[in-house]
This record gives sequence, C-alpha cells and structure tokens, in this order.
Amino acid sequence: MLTMKEKINTSKLDTRHEHGQKSKHEHDKNSASQTTRPRFKIKFTDYAIENFTSSFIVKDKVKERAITPFDVSKNTALKGLKLCQYRKGQKKYFVLFYWFNKNSWPITIGEFRLGIFGTKQCEEKVYEIVKDHTNDKGIWIKDPKQTIKDKETKIVKAIIVESQKLTINQVIERYVGAGFPRKKGKTKRGSSIKRDCLNLLGHNWRTKHLIFDDINGRGIVHFKANSHKRTAKPESWSDLFAKFPPGHGILKDSYFNPKNERSVYDSDLGKLVIDELTPGIVERYLEAKERSPGTKKALLDSINSVWLFARKKGWLGDSPKLNPCRQRDGGIVIDKSEAKADPYKDRRFSISEYKDIYHSLIKKTDQSPFIAEALLLLQFSGLHEEEILRLQKEHVKKELGYIFVPKAITKNEVRDLFIDLTPPIQKVLSQLDKHLSGKYKKYRFVPHLFPTTRIDSKRLHDDTYIRKAETRLKAGSLRGCFKKVLKENNITGSIKMFRKTFSTIAKIVLKGSDKAIALTGHESEETLDIFYDKTPRDEQRQYAFKVAEVFDFDKAGNE
Repeated sequence: MLTMKEKINTSKLDTRHEHGQKSKHEHDKNSASQTTRPRFKIKFTDYAIENFTSSFIVKDKVKERAITPFDVSKNTALKGLKLCQYRKGQKKYFVLFYWFNKNSWPITIGEFRLGIFGTKQCEEKVYEIVKDHTNDKGIWIKDPKQTIKDKETKIVKAIIVESQKLTINQVIERYVGAGFPRKKGKTKRGSSIKRDCLNLLGHNWRTKHLIFDDINGRGIVHFKANSHKRTAKPESWSDLFAKFPPGHGILKDSYFNPKNERSVYDSDLGKLVIDELTPGIVERYLEAKERSPGTKKALLDSINSVWLFARKKGWLGDSPKLNPCRQRDGGIVIDKSEAKADPYKDRRFSISEYKDIYHSLIKKTDQSPFIAEALLLLQFSGLHEEEILRLQKEHVKKELGYIFVPKAITKNEVRDLFIDLTPPIQKVLSQLDKHLSGKYKKYRFVPHLFPTTRIDSKRLHDDTYIRKAETRLKAGSLRGCFKKVLKENNITGSIKMFRKTFSTIAKIVLKGSDKAIALTGHESEETLDIFYDKTPRDEQRQYAFKVAEVFDFDKAGNE
C-alpha cells in the first residue's frame, strides 16, 4: 500500500503515457527512455521538471540535447511549450515553438531554476509574449524574435547615448589609462607622452609623480613618490587622479609654472561633454592666453589625440561630427606670422667648419664622455639626434659592417636604416670602447650605446633600472658641449645643421639626391622620397664610403 505522500508524488510525476511510454518513476534514476523514439508529455509542474531527466540516446546515437513536450491544453497560451535539456551540464530550458510565416520557430523562454524561474514565471512570460504577438484567433501576427532584437538594439542605442555624455576629463582619464595610443593603434613615444601629459594634465603636481621612459621607441610612464609634496607613489592612474582631482594641485610657483598655465584637465574645457567640442571652442581655448604658435600647435595635437581616441572607441555616437581639432575645411587657424624665424633653417656648416668641430669634439671626449661621441656620430651619419640617442649596443653589428637602426626608433618609422662602419664611424665606436674599458668600465652592462654619466652606480646591478631611458643621454643633453665647441671655433649653428650638412655633402659627392636619400632616409627628394628609394644595400655601402672620404680630417690632438 502506498502512503498518502507517495501517492501525491506519484501523481505529480505521472504524465500521460503515449505509445506505451512508462512513467518516469518506473525508470532507474528517473530517466525517460527514448531508444525507440516514443514520445510522451511531461507534466507542467516544478516537481515533475526538477525530477525529470531526458534520455539522449536515439536509435543508438547520442544526442547533445533532448526536447520533450509539456502536457498542456492546446487551447491555452502554453500550446507549443517544450522542455529542452542539454546533455553537457544537464541544464533545462523552457522553449516555446510558434507558427509564423508558414514555419515553426523556437524561442527560449528561460532556464528552469527551482525556486527562481519555474512554471509560474514561465507561464507569465509566455502569456505576455502570446498576448503581444497573436491576434484574437491565436494566430501569430508578429515575430517575437524580431521584437527581442529590436529591444536589444534600443538598449545598445541607449548605452551609446549614455556614453556620449562623457566629459573631456573622463576621456582624458581613459586615454592615459589606455597607454596614450596613437591613431594607428601603437603607443606614442616617450617625448610625445610627456608633451600630452603637460598639456592635458600638467602644470600640476600630478606630473611630478611621473617618469617617462622609452623602450624600443615606445613610451612608458612609471609612477614615483614625491618627497617635496610628501605624497606616496601612486598605484595607478586612477590613484593619481584621486590624489589630484580637477582644480587641485595646480602649480602656482613662478619657477615651476612661469606662464601660469592650466592644463585641459584643470580648466573649464575639461568639464565639457566631448560631443559638444567644436573648432570655435578649441580656438577660443588656444587664444585665451598669450601663447606661441608652437605651444598652440602642441596643445592642439594633444586635444586632437583625446578626440580621436574617443571616436575610435565609439564614444561620439553613430554620426560623429567633423574633427573639431582639424586645421582645414573651416577648422582652426594658427597664426604663424609672429613665430620666431629659425636663423639656421637655410644654413649648413662648411667643410672647414665641420673639420674644426670634429677636432674640438675629439679633444672633449674625456671632458664630455659619451656626449662628444654622440655628437661625432651625428656629424658623420646624418641621422636625427633622438635616433642616435635611442641606439643600443646590440644595434652595432661589427661583424656585418654596420649599425642597425630599427624603424621603431626612427623619426618617421618608415623603414630600417643602416649606418655603415666607415672610418669616421669606426673612430667613434673605438672611442666608446675606450671609455667602457677604462674609467667607465662599470657601464659595460648598460645596454644603451650612449649612457649618461649621471647613472646611480648603486643600481647598476638592477637590470630593469639600467634598461630605462633615464640611464641614457636625452635630447638636450648634447647642447652644452656643442655650444662650447661652437664658441671655441667662433662658429654659429645648431645641432640640426649636422643632418643638413651631411645631406648636402652626400648630394654633391654622389651627384644627385636620388642616391643621397639611400644614406639620409629623407621622406622626399625635396627634403631629400624614402618611399621611392630602392637602393640595394651593397650600393648604399659604396655611397657611404665615398661620402666618408670627405670627412678624412687630420688627426686631432688626443685622437
């Protein structure tokens, strides 16, 4: 005899038997065998569903899912409702099959979770779907799948609209947190990152907690403590902005901030929603203070980087406006009429001046170690100052007869360059070897070709430290020595004139810029076009040695 409780449970489990199907409680582990594909209907109760396990074997084949219809009336909204169970994970789902456009379509109502989403919740959801998508006769006149898709589209659009409310300051925070990406996706150089930090969040104690580094031509920012301000090292950009929110930490000392500047982050411009930025607003911001054309251009470039980042991230809506930082198509105009003319723009050194500079630099190799050699390499290679200073010892390929300059550290990043080891170049490398085998032997493990003598000797064992940009010479560190050399020889000029002089001599000796650009790496023949330079390496080498003959100067005093 069955007890009252057993009878109730049996009644809950018992479903209408079809084609001789046994009730569920008669099977081992509550499994409904479908080996011969008999179909039965499961009762629409939480208890029956919870204790029901599908059979995934059909005609000796294992199926990944099994679908079982519910025992419901065909005259209710639950018509077509079935239970779908997956073999992996054994999860169960309510699935409603409906007839639309002469086809049967399934739509998932939800996952069965006892006590959370059961028959009651399923029935309510199905009722709403049927009510909204069928007519009075119960015929489906709308596709519920399309309704769901339209609803999701509206949600996405709502998210986009919400994202459009980002202020310029919020975008700045995300821009720096993303590592100062460029338009092409790569990270900016350390010098460009330093410029962005000054314009976007500088003239503030924030930047006194930053160290700018360069690794293989890619900029990296490190955080540091500030003893003057007595602030701990920020853990992240979020921590830095928390320590110095907008308007806090502005440098008011005339020594640190002589022009009383304010960064975008500390100005009213930063509070503006970035979508509302226009050329007029940007132009008024640039003209609000007396600034040089160069300062305005640098500030404009930094704001432009932030706007481009926001556009790339999709934070400007479906139809973003034209770039508010553009300088054409009715954009911003920076008046350069008041810009100071470069007195050395159209000048180069003469051969005699080149010779005098060479002799003076050779004499200063002991007084200005590594700096004099860097200037000499600039003199005989025709490369840019930053390209020379980014060189590593591993770039010197003596066995191959050249110094390899990877495009990642070149100014234009267009192609790899080669400095052939001509006699003048070999002299420079020999002098560097003398330093590393003598007084500066302790620098032999520093990877930079031109290390600074201001290295912390106590940290030379720290591999991370010696690879940082702070252990090499920086742009600007060559000027002191260079000015002394010019003064001694009563010569006027700038470091940039080395490249102009080398390029001019190369054009004269090689009788044309089409050959000279093989050595100089200029972008075009007007400025001496790298894209059209297909000179083979063996010919480049011949050109290099031919030009080097011009630099066969007499030996200087301590050479």
